[in-house]
Amino acid sequence: MKINEICKTVDAEILQSKGRLHIDIHTAFAADLMSDTLFIIMRDEDPLLLITGVTNLSVVRTASILDIPAVMIVRGKNVPPETIQLAEQNEIVLLRSKHIMFVVCGLLYKAGIQGVSWEM
Repeated sequence: MKINEICKTVDAEILQSKGRLHIDIHTAFAADLMSDTLFIIMRDEDPLLLITGVTNLSVVRTASILDIPAVMIVRGKNVPPETIQLAEQNEIVLLRSKHIMFVVCGLLYKAGIQGVSWEM
């Protein structure tokens, strides 16, 4: 699913578009603890969408470390300018939806986005 299709599906806006806007995203992961994201996501995953309520610089740094091309901020939260600037510098597409995380995940799953695979 392309970024613009994701935005339509969850009524999201693009806060920062410098990056890989035209890639296909087939998987997503939702977390507010970036340590969970670092634990679960493997570097060899296909491009995925990180769904979170975190708006500080750590979300962009985590996405950059894991080569995550796009981050969806939920609950319509305000994103500090420095977070948007860091996303631009790292070419990470930054999106924002007014919906809560549960609704965003459900809408994307219904549209065909799968959860990332992981093993304990």
